Amino acid sequence: MFRKKGIWSIKNKGYFCGYTNSNKMSEDNRFESSLLYRWMGDLVGTYAAFSFNLFVTITAGLLYSFKVFQSPFILLIFGVISPIIFTLCLYFFIRNISHEILNEPLPSAFVTRAGNRLLMSFDIFLIIGFSLLIYLGPLNFFIFRFLQTIFFPGMLLVFLRVLYVSKLIGRNDEEDIY
Repeated sequence: MFRKKGIWSIKNKGYFCGYTNSNKMSEDNRFESSLLYRWMGDLVGTYAAFSFNLFVTITAGLLYSFKVFQSPFILLIFGVISPIIFTLCLYFFIRNISHEILNEPLPSAFVTRAGNRLLMSFDIFLIIGFSLLIYLGPLNFFIFRFLQTIFFPGMLLVFLRVLYVSKLIGRNDEEDIY
């Protein structure tokens, strides 16, 4: 334990010495105690969790894409449910972090509540639409199965990991300042 300018408090898995700016702390506490943030921490919070989730996603996606295991349940779990959860976590995280990622400003459409929800709804609509077209047959080709079950979920996991790590880096930078 160490003491800096601020208050002593116990944070989830250890000691956190935070700055006493109550508005910033209450927003961070509310954000970090939310269900989607906990899901994100479970998905990509550690390198082992991220690697495991990426491995499972890629393995199931490869089995489905190459028609080794052609089940609609694989498409449902790894082509619909997982990408929707990843999308919800991603947009929730983008909306609740500061208006920049690694000192780069975000477009205002991602930061405003209406813009964030509109983009998230559009992404979820595309996920469901492509999955439905794959299931019904018109897009049941290798490239679409690959995109839906490997590329998009893998890309979303990588984005989540980058955002999660950038949040940790930003938090450490703030602690060093105070």
